[in-house]
Amino acid sequence: MDFKTKMARQQTAQWALSMLAVVAISGCLPKPQATVAGKWGYINKTGQWVALPQLDAASNFGPKGAIVFQNKHLMRLNQETMKESDIPVGPDDKAELPALPTAYCAESEKGYKIMEGETVLFDPAQKPEELPPIFAENGLACAKFGTQYAFIDKDGKIAVGGRPFAEARPFQDGRAAVKMEGKCGFINKKGNFVIPPKYLDAGSFYGGVAPVKEKWVDPNQ
Repeated sequence: MDFKTKMARQQTAQWALSMLAVVAISGCLPKPQATVAGKWGYINKTGQWVALPQLDAASNFGPKGAIVFQNKHLMRLNQETMKESDIPVGPDDKAELPALPTAYCAESEKGYKIMEGETVLFDPAQKPEELPPIFAENGLACAKFGTQYAFIDKDGKIAVGGRPFAEARPFQDGRAAVKMEGKCGFINKKGNFVIPPKYLDAGSFYGGVAPVKEKWVDPNQ
């Protein structure tokens, strides 16, 4: 065996040993965590998870629970157990949130009135004895304000700090979901964030629980 052949075989052997070492080491390394984008879960009023974001779709809770979709399975969720309910899913049940309000603000003699198409739902100049159903239990109505959304009080003024939001849902259970700078959070009647804007999307509270959408890292993958 000449010198060049001997050196070539030694280099090949060293390369093979180094590759085996790499394989052995990599087999001992922990697997990277897998990020699942855009999963739904449920939180309580303090922002703690009561159902981890592992659902493909979810609705608000109601008297009969919530409708959720997971692993190609549509089911009703029991709010007390956070497990599948015995109540069957009906043909009209959907795992989705209600559409954002379509009513809009328009100027009136006193403040803003609220319109739905050509129909006047509320006009502060008329001083109605009872507020229409568009107003939540806290006396605030959610309506479109140009390309944004605002909360209007019984005097036709913009409430919750006088600022509009990119998106907003009506107050329910003392909280309202709003979107700012691409993230959703929850405000109180004063316009203060009680749960900071950090979610991809959010629904409404019912019985102290609300659906939210968030990126989730599965530690088991």
